[in-house]
Amino acid sequence: MEALNPPSERKKRKRRERRTDDEGLPWSSRGRYGGVGGHEWFDTDAGASRSPVVFVHGNGRTHEDWTDHAEALLDEGFSGDELWAITFAHPSSTHREMSSQLDEFVRNVREYTGSESVSIVAHSLGVTGVRYWLERRNRYEWVDTVVSIAGANHGVSVCSGDEDPKTLGEYARPSRFVGYRYRERPNHPLKRLNAGTETPGDVTYYTIRGAYDHYYWRDPTSPELEGASENVLLWTNHIGTLRSDRTRALLSEWLTDGPDDGAADDGRTAV
Repeated sequence: MEALNPPSERKKRKRRERRTDDEGLPWSSRGRYGGVGGHEWFDTDAGASRSPVVFVHGNGRTHEDWTDHAEALLDEGFSGDELWAITFAHPSSTHREMSSQLDEFVRNVREYTGSESVSIVAHSLGVTGVRYWLERRNRYEWVDTVVSIAGANHGVSVCSGDEDPKTLGEYARPSRFVGYRYRERPNHPLKRLNAGTETPGDVTYYTIRGAYDHYYWRDPTSPELEGASENVLLWTNHIGTLRSDRTRALLSEWLTDGPDDGAADDGRTAV
């Protein structure tokens, strides 16, 4: 009954079908999410000898954000079965949606590779999506490393959280969770993620933030996590933290060698 659907609805359906394409995965997502990964996708030998890396994109993005990062790790000796990237079904997913899809995705990565734990690399909205998933589903034993790139760990500066998604559009769907009123609202959703310790579980945390990231002009250190092994400052903007050569170099270091013993006592490093 294609002709009975309004054009806008057809476009939304086709866009969702593209986002939930699982041709690049060795299992069926049943239309719940998309993504790529594994030795067949990357054309490498099968097998994983280290914790697989799961890349998690930000608001309005897809797994394609991580193509260069995966290629860099392949050059460092990672196998295809050690590299995975999810695409959430909705371009601007809620934290509950991200949690549900991440749980299934990571479960499948663990089962397919036989690995007990994974390393997570997330950018922007994907950062709080990952932290929400870890906290709500208590999946800390599934993860050994989290790299948080330009995440709204203490709120973003460009939305209050009071916006009406019907007025601002679909990209405002997660705004209530990450709005900038974090500091003044005792019941702000991020307060639960940061309660007690900001780096829970037997997990090694790293963060990267940009000095010129307009999403955090009210609170430039919002992406940092107290207790992280390293909180790194790059002289770039929001999307620059994702695309920077330095970010790829840090991922190679952190995902293979672990923390820098020369980091400052508070975990902060400027590069």
